[in-house]
Amino acid sequence: MAEKGGAASATGGQGAHMRMDLLLWYLRLVRSRSQGKMLAEQGLIRSNGHRVVKAHHAVRCGDILTVPQGTRVLVLQIDQLPWRRGPAAEALACYSEPSELRATG
Repeated sequence: MAEKGGAASATGGQGAHMRMDLLLWYLRLVRSRSQGKMLAEQGLIRSNGHRVVKAHHAVRCGDILTVPQGTRVLVLQIDQLPWRRGPAAEALACYSEPSELRATG
């Protein structure tokens, strides 16, 4: 029996992926999945340099996301896909800031 994409298959397998709106909510970058959907559909997010215009855009491990967050812009590398919307520490463990993009001093 084949697994569907999303949270159930997010943590395993080579082709594991997750919807953009769900990922933003799981990583606590937005307060609700509908906010993640609106953010994606407005074209404000970039994935690997390409503009995202659909909430169901597939995100995989290793992808670089550019996400507006209030008055700043976050650049994140997805290290692992979350399987739930857990505590903040669990969400932080799923992504990192790419070393070549870190601000110095």
